[in-house]
Formats: sequence, structure tokens, C-alpha cells
Amino acid sequence: MKLPDLSVTPEKIDKLITRINSGDIRIPAFQRAYVWKQNQLLELLDSIIRNYPIGSILLWSTSTERLKHTRNIAGYEIPDNPLEYPVNYVLDGQQRLSSIYATFTDKTQQDPTTEKYNPNLDIFEIYYDFASKTFLTKADVSATSTSVVYLRNFLNGSKMIDALKTLDPAYHSEAQELYSKFINYEFPVVTVKNRTKDEVGIIFERINNTGTKLTTLDLMTAWTWTDDFHLIESIDDLLQELDEKNFGELTQNILLQSLSGVILNDTTTKAITSLSGVQVRDNWNLFCEAIRKTIDYLATELNCKHQDFLPHQQQIVALCKFFSLPQNATANQFQQLKKWFWKTSFSDRYSTGQTTSKMNVDIHTILSIRQNNFVELDKYKYTVTVPELIETKFSKGNPITRASLLLMAQNCPIDLVKNIKIDIATALSKYNRKQYHHVFPAAFLNQQKVPHDKIFNVLNFCFLPADSNRKISKKAPSDYFFSLIPPTEFQPILRSNLLPEEKELYKKDDYENFLIARGWLFLEEIQKITS
Repeated sequence: MKLPDLSVTPEKIDKLITRINSGDIRIPAFQRAYVWKQNQLLELLDSIIRNYPIGSILLWSTSTERLKHTRNIAGYEIPDNPLEYPVNYVLDGQQRLSSIYATFTDKTQQDPTTEKYNPNLDIFEIYYDFASKTFLTKADVSATSTSVVYLRNFLNGSKMIDALKTLDPAYHSEAQELYSKFINYEFPVVTVKNRTKDEVGIIFERINNTGTKLTTLDLMTAWTWTDDFHLIESIDDLLQELDEKNFGELTQNILLQSLSGVILNDTTTKAITSLSGVQVRDNWNLFCEAIRKTIDYLATELNCKHQDFLPHQQQIVALCKFFSLPQNATANQFQQLKKWFWKTSFSDRYSTGQTTSKMNVDIHTILSIRQNNFVELDKYKYTVTVPELIETKFSKGNPITRASLLLMAQNCPIDLVKNIKIDIATALSKYNRKQYHHVFPAAFLNQQKVPHDKIFNVLNFCFLPADSNRKISKKAPSDYFFSLIPPTEFQPILRSNLLPEEKELYKKDDYENFLIARGWLFLEEIQKITS
């Protein structure tokens, strides 16, 4: 068995072009399309003639793990090598390598089978103007100019002679100097050999440079590809379906971690990249059904009807595991699942590092719950405190805000003005500030010189439709609490909204003590639903 090898060699532009033309270097199917803008290409060319470093190219050389589906550099038609020949797959540096090749190659026929990945060829029509000492696009060049050279012909000896015929002789020496800068510039080419696809996945994960990043999903697409299964397209189809249920923006990473959790009980990158094509394809329908059940559960049991209100996307992983297991869960198991959800919702579990290992623990806990062993759940604790709630600004991006809105939704809140149940399905169908109301109106608190962040504290919000909100407008609580809220239903209405029932807080417009009192109400409710 050959030992793993990693080599770094400097390679000139003309050699790289030759290697690409021979079919030696190809793009794996998991790579994205060419995404650079023309200004990025121009900056790259300028860096080369200034002899600036532009980053390395990372290749994976293999003849044992040939990929069935690959693409050509910049979409140009390039011959296939025989199967016994090793192929060098571009893992990093595709944009740079494609830019250089497409600018200088004389092979301009594009592969029609990869049309959706092929870049616009006009991007690579670049000239150098010796008069202005700048690179120009085709649109910027005058047909009668005698101070420019066309780069596509510039590194070809015979064509360069023709190009010089139309160039003012005063620039010939500068043209030779420019030619020398391009022909002698060396790219650092890093080649990894004798590595399995699992190792390559880890190597790729740890690459840290300024290039266009690929994802684990891009790698997995190559590993799992068959003629009737394309992972990216399958995930796109799933997300389209989930979008109809307002969960179409789950991250690819969460979906892959959920998939790996369903199959292997492990969400690490190493586990994900170790999944075989057969494992993924054989479990894909099970995974999709588990995701569907997860979203339905969030919507029907927890009033989480839109992804905007899910406290942590990481919770999807454990929920998906719960619904992927055979046999129907018992009522007691569902009750324990709900406790797990609220404990993790009001904790900093996923924001303090080692997220992957914590999701693996979540999976282990879910397996224990489904086996009627609830001891593991006792190790979970909510971490939110009253001072933390008082310091939390109402924001869609804040998990405590999202968890708080869900918490308020559990009590079937009643409209403060109309004395009818709030339509939670509408209020939580999408994040819309018009569905929420400052209990102590912002205009009123501004007049009291209360700091902005404190006005927009999460504890100062409740559900209220826009029409009822307009009736309250800028009124002080000492006014609208006793003129608009039906007095006979005062306590039930406030209780349904998790608002303190002490009338003195509102009569005195006592905002400070209101926040403290409501903070304790929230904490009592959290304690109740997690016990």
C-alpha cells in the first residue's frame, strides 16, 4: 500500500495550460460553477505582472477513486484520459486556475453537456494597453488602437509575432518584458496523493484561504453521485418542499448533519464524509420523511410555524433523529421530547463551542428517550436568567427572542383590545414586527428618556395585530390598560400574554419593575414546561 504523499511544486502558466489541455487536470462534479467577476480576473492578472503571490492550487491526484462525473476547466472541451491514467482533481483554486486558462488558451470550444456551469466567455477577452499600463476589456479597446495586445494570443509564439505586427514598435520591448513576466510566473501547486476520499474531505475542510470556499455538501455530491441520484439536486428538491412549510432556508450543513445523525448517530465532518453513496441513497427517503415529520411537529405542537422562530437550527438534528426511528413514539416520549426542546431553547448550549459534540450528545439523549430512559434529559438545564432577559434586545437574530415568542405563543394569547384569541398561525407565519406590540409604547418610553435598547427589550413585547396596535398607539400603560382592556377580563387577558397582573405596575407606568416582574413570569413558565 502506497504511503500518503503531499508535494509542492512551482508550475508556470504554459505548463498548467498544457496539463489542462491533455485532460490531466479536471474539476470534480462537486465544484461550483465559475463565479468570478471580470474585475477579479483583471486584479489577478495585475498581481501576476507585479509578481504578487496569488495563492496556491490544491490538486488531488488519484487513479483508484476516479469520479464518474467531472467538468472541464472553464467549460472548455478537453479530452478524457484513459482510465489507467491518474487524474488531478482541483480541490482549491478553481477560480484562479480557470481564469488563467480561459484567458490564454486557444481552445475556445465549450462543452455543451456542462452548459449551466460554463462561464460567459466574454469575461476572458482581455487586452493589455501599453500606453496606459492597464488591462482592458474587449469593450474598452478601440479597433484602431496600436498600443494593445490580445492576451489569448500572447503566450503562443507564432501568434505573438502576428500580434506584434499591429503593435507600435515603440512598445515592442515592453511587450517582451510583459511576456517574460507571464511566462516565468510560477504558481505553487500542492498535490495530495494516495489519500482516500474521507481524508480528502478532512483536508478540504481545513483549507483556509481567500478563495471561493466549497462545502462538505459539494464533496458529498461527488461521493454519492449515480446516474439517478444527485445530492445537491435532491437537497434542492427537499428545500423546495420545505419552503412551502416555511422551512426552506435550513442550512445545507444542518441537513447533512441531520442526515449523518439519522444514519450514523454522528454529526462530525469526518462521519459525514465517511458516508458511502449506498448509505446515503438507501436512507434518503427515510431522512426526508423524518424532516417532514419534524417540521410538522414544530408547527402543530410548538407553534413554530416558520423557521424564523426556531430558536436553534441545531435542534433540527435531534428532532430528525427522533422521527427517523421505527415504531410510533409514546405520549410520554413526546412529553420528554418537548422538555428537551424547551431546555435547549432557553440555553446557550449551541453558542459556546463544541457544537458538533453537543449535537451527538443530543442524538444519544433522543435514543435514550425512545428507549424510555429519561435520565440523560436531567443533565440538560436552561441557562437563561432574569437579568439576561432584561438585557436581551428584541431581534429576529437572537435565539432568546425566538424562544420567547414561542413561549408566549404556548398560552394562546388574547388580543389586549378585542378580547379574542390571537391568530398565532398568522403571527408566527413569518417574522413581521407589525404582529408584535410594545407593552410600554416606544413613543411613551422615549418621552421618559429610556435608552433605545431598553425600550426594545424582549420583555416589552407581546402579540398584537396591527389594528389593535393602532388603537393603543402612543398611550401610556396607565391610560390604555384601563381604558381599552376589558376590565372584567383583565387578569385572564394578561395571564394569556404572560404579563404581570399587578395593576399598580401599569397605574404608575413603572417600567423598571414591570421588566423584573415579567422576567420572573417568563422564568416560572420555563420552569413549568421543563419540569
